[in-house]
Amino acid sequence: MALRQTNKSSSNRWLKVLVWTGVTLVVLLFAGLAGVKAWVNSYLRSAEFRKQIAERTAEHLQAEVEIAPIRFDTTEFSCSGLTGQGGLNGKFSDIKVEDVHGEFRLPSVWRMLFGDKKFRVESVDVQRVAVNFFDKRLPIDLPRPRKEDKVTEIGRITVRELVFAWEGGSVNGLAATGTPVEGGWKIIGDGGRAKQYGLPDMEIAALRVVHKEPVLFVQEAKLRTEGGEITVMGEVTEKEKVDMQFKAAGVNVTPLLPEDWRARLHGRVKGDGRVQISLRDGTSSAPVVTGHAELQQAALEALPVLDKIADFTKTDRFRRLILNQVHGDFRYDPSGLHVTNLVVECDRLIVVKGAFSVVNGQIDGTFDLGITPAPLQFLPGSQDKVFSAPRDGYAWTPLHITGPYRSPREDLSVRLYAAAENAVVQKVGDTATQAVGTAVDTAKKGVDGVLGLLFGN
Repeated sequence: MALRQTNKSSSNRWLKVLVWTGVTLVVLLFAGLAGVKAWVNSYLRSAEFRKQIAERTAEHLQAEVEIAPIRFDTTEFSCSGLTGQGGLNGKFSDIKVEDVHGEFRLPSVWRMLFGDKKFRVESVDVQRVAVNFFDKRLPIDLPRPRKEDKVTEIGRITVRELVFAWEGGSVNGLAATGTPVEGGWKIIGDGGRAKQYGLPDMEIAALRVVHKEPVLFVQEAKLRTEGGEITVMGEVTEKEKVDMQFKAAGVNVTPLLPEDWRARLHGRVKGDGRVQISLRDGTSSAPVVTGHAELQQAALEALPVLDKIADFTKTDRFRRLILNQVHGDFRYDPSGLHVTNLVVECDRLIVVKGAFSVVNGQIDGTFDLGITPAPLQFLPGSQDKVFSAPRDGYAWTPLHITGPYRSPREDLSVRLYAAAENAVVQKVGDTATQAVGTAVDTAKKGVDGVLGLLFGN
């Protein structure tokens, strides 16, 4: 009986020891975890960690980087921003990132402490990113990261306001979200405005791009301006080329014209084309732009010469020409502008067909000019000697234009003057010299009016 009581007491003592041991281990475990968490938080807040992140970011951005102190709260972090100056191999001249917030996983920190080069961030939210792509670079050559050395793995990054600028243009206020895809990033954005010298401001309606180094694939960039829309797609290959296709529909032509023509020519541009730029040898070449364009709802007005032509020919339609056809193919390259298959027509009144080039400010064009027979009756001899090829309801003549494109020379007036003088001489005879002079002067005024209509003189 005593033996049984002794064994029972012994068992109770061992049970108590085990319980207290277990409690002690649990307490120690929680204390250890708290200590590790405190140590990890202390490390994440340290200048050493910030320096490590800055160094790796600098390698991947090829820029000299400064990062503001990083604040951590459990698995969330925030930072007031980052600034960077591009080096010799940098993709930008400078960058500024403002107000960063994000979430991460603690296991990724522990792995990083033990030599893992990857730091997993679930999401990053950035208030503003401003990037400039100018020629200015720091005279430094930063070490390049190894392919397997990643600064950070990010699940998603959201930028509420993206701003970037280049020589002659900029984008402001674009909101974008990036998510990783195999070998790169997919970026979706909208909002903001794009500016480019020589073009009207454009609203960014939609943007979808994929970046797989070294290629940026523009799946769709939809821009709206002046009541019309421009869609761009293509690709940019780093240090090799820019190759973009575009389509335009309903774009107001007025902002695209020289100042002195904006009150004269109206219409909506429709067309498509391609832009190609070489990026080899570390520089960008002049663009080569090719395509086809037409002007819809086109009208030509507010030219004083039109009123004179209308009065002289007794044809009011000359006061405001409704152009039912304006279209052609174009090529712009380092040599200049080249237009082919050009057709400009005011139905049943006047039509121009042909091609021209503008090189170094000099125009050289060859055209067929057609005018309906009725107005030609006021230009003596024109139908017999000049506009002598009737077809499709017009009387046609060749036309050659050369010289400075703002004040070109043409070969039509000489032929019209000669035809008018000969016609008048034949009609009145050699004795009516005063009548001849008056008639020739009148004919010349008509010629000048027609030419003014064509060339804006």
